[in-house]
Amino acid sequence: MNEVVYAIRISHLEYSGLKIMDIKIGKSTNIDNTLRQYSRGNRDIELLDMWIPNPDKNLSTAERGVHEVAEKYAYDKQSEKFVFLQGAYQDFAETVNKLLRNTSREDLVEEPAANESDDVDDYTGMTPSVIKILGETHDVDSWADALTVGVATILCDTDDHEAITEIEGRTRSYFVEEGHQSDLVKPRKIPDTDLYLETNFSANDCVRIIQRVMEKYGYVRAELEIFTEET
Repeated sequence: MNEVVYAIRISHLEYSGLKIMDIKIGKSTNIDNTLRQYSRGNRDIELLDMWIPNPDKNLSTAERGVHEVAEKYAYDKQSEKFVFLQGAYQDFAETVNKLLRNTSREDLVEEPAANESDDVDDYTGMTPSVIKILGETHDVDSWADALTVGVATILCDTDDHEAITEIEGRTRSYFVEEGHQSDLVKPRKIPDTDLYLETNFSANDCVRIIQRVMEKYGYVRAELEIFTEET
């Protein structure tokens, strides 16, 4: 497995509506072993993010550079853990996403099939400006917007909203019902539904998730176009 920089939530608590999280940021060549080590006697851990080098960017030797970014957003640092308010962690992760490539365990473990190797264009370093989906065109200004608009457009044409919650990652939910949005790192309400979606993804992952939702509801990928501009 490739070497990754990880952010693992070791513990969290809520106080007066604020979610406070203890985050361990480190480097690993076997994230499964790392998770097992931290989970001993602690079932509350959660892998929030992983990053691999971005050939188009340069963050000073990964782990140290991510620590430097974390120090700007963390509320406190205790031993080797950073203490974040939930909103500050979201801002931190978005900043690192611009410097390193956000990845998932699926990307690290699974080799793409030959006919899927180019299933998603590389949108790294791009900012979306327009999404065209199911014949509708919408202006957007971020990948979180593109993901939200794309999913909302698909759900607008179906009464079976609950089925989307079956789309998830190996370690975290992508879509949850209202009341469970605290399970997400960066939740956003899906318009005209009782659902929230996770938006803490890289550009390419946002596109993949839109495509997975399209496939779930019987649409073909050709009905999705995203127009971008370089950042």
